[in-house]
Amino acid sequence: MKTDPNNTPTAVTKPVELESAPHPADAAPAFAPTAGSTDRAALRRELGEACTAWLTKSQSGETRNGYSRDLAQFLRFANMPRGQWEYLAALRPSHVAAWRDHLLGRGLTNTAISRKLSVVRSLFGYLQKYGYAGANPADTAFVAAPVPPRDGKTVALTPEDCRRLLDAPPVDHPEGVRDRAVLAVLAFTGCRVGEVTRLRVSDFKASGGHRVLEVRGKGGKERRVPLHPEAVERLEAWLDVIGREDASGALFRPVTTARGKGADGFLPSPLTRRGIQYLVARYVKRLGLDPNVTVHSFRVTALTTARERGADLVDLQDFAGHADPRTTLTYIRNRDRLSRSPAYVLKY
Repeated sequence: MKTDPNNTPTAVTKPVELESAPHPADAAPAFAPTAGSTDRAALRRELGEACTAWLTKSQSGETRNGYSRDLAQFLRFANMPRGQWEYLAALRPSHVAAWRDHLLGRGLTNTAISRKLSVVRSLFGYLQKYGYAGANPADTAFVAAPVPPRDGKTVALTPEDCRRLLDAPPVDHPEGVRDRAVLAVLAFTGCRVGEVTRLRVSDFKASGGHRVLEVRGKGGKERRVPLHPEAVERLEAWLDVIGREDASGALFRPVTTARGKGADGFLPSPLTRRGIQYLVARYVKRLGLDPNVTVHSFRVTALTTARERGADLVDLQDFAGHADPRTTLTYIRNRDRLSRSPAYVLKY
């Protein structure tokens, strides 16, 4: 893994000059005297080591890569010289606010912008715990993040359209059997696409009279998700195709050749995120559904439907693998609220 986020390729954006900010060497000490020297070279080393430690804190490679990309984008926008970490001490809330406004101007969603700002806020929060004596320029007391929409942006499926998707793959060739199992796992577990790619044959097991999947989520967190009988049936049919001997092997695998549709076997490597995204997009297009439906729509649909049918919020939080129930609430769409909208009673 690259430990220098500035090595991550990012789009070139209009920089914000740092002329109004003091040079790091002339600024107030970035670290308390007990934490190290305020010499510029020492400051560069200490801040660089702290940034590397912050990036490697998470067990998730996906999280580290995402943080690295967002941070590199911000530092490039702020015109921070590559690798000269001492310039972090010269960053001010005005630079973060300018980046937020730039992202808004580019048309990014409020949710995406809030996530990017949280990365910068997380870095400086970590630096403060590391011994950094400066303020956090991305703190919400200084820079207000745009408010995400209450219902989120991901399109939810109706139960009827979800059923159409589940039944779309054919059963007359191995690839279709695999696709039916993949869609069933997405629809009946609400798993993230990354979690599905990490599933192994041995993760499908029995536990206390239930059939479950052992899911490895964000940050290496593990949870046990009970399976709907239909998902169990489809997974059993899929394992009849690839066999159960390789318990440590990937549960879902790409076909050896596209034309063979699985008749000539499957590769041992796991089906990738892009592969699952393409799989879903192909059936969405075939059925003529809303083109904005994505893999993530299954997660939103599972949580929304379960909530509508009486599932408790605490149980939904555990089901989804969320650390905070407020995150779970952002996934739940109020479909009835749209039906009751005053727009339908207006008459002129």
